Amino acid sequence: MGSRNIVLLSLAATAIGTIPFALAGADTNHVLLGIAQFVRGAALNGIFIPIMVSAYAGLSKEQIPHASIATRIFQTIGGAFGSAILATVIDQQLRSAAISGVSAVAHAYQAAFWWSFGFTVLAIIPAFMLSRGKK
Repeated sequence: MGSRNIVLLSLAATAIGTIPFALAGADTNHVLLGIAQFVRGAALNGIFIPIMVSAYAGLSKEQIPHASIATRIFQTIGGAFGSAILATVIDQQLRSAAISGVSAVAHAYQAAFWWSFGFTVLAIIPAFMLSRGKK
C-alpha cells in the first residue's frame, strides 16, 4: 500500500480530530474532546509508524542504527519546536487578551489548536514525497 496513502489518511484524521479542540470553549462536552483526542492519538500513530518504516527502507543492516538515531533526533527536535510554537501562541494570546478567566484561556487554546491544524495541513506537502508502495 505504501506509506504515502497511510500518512495522508492519518493527516486527514488528525486534522479532523483537531477541529473540536480549535472550536472548544469553557462549556464544551468533555466526552467529545475525549473522542477527538482518541482520534488524534490513533491518527498520529498512522503518521509516525509509516514514516519510520520508510526511513529504514533500502538500508543495509549497518546503516539502520544511524537511521534510528537520526530519526529519533528529528522527532525530538520537531516535537520540542512544535510545542514551543504552540506555547508561544498561547502565551501571546493570554497576554493580549482584553478579558481574563476561563474565556481568555479557552480563546488562547483555540488559537493554538488552529495553528496545530495549519501545521497538520502543511504536512500534506512532504507526505507526497513518501513512497506509494511496491511497483
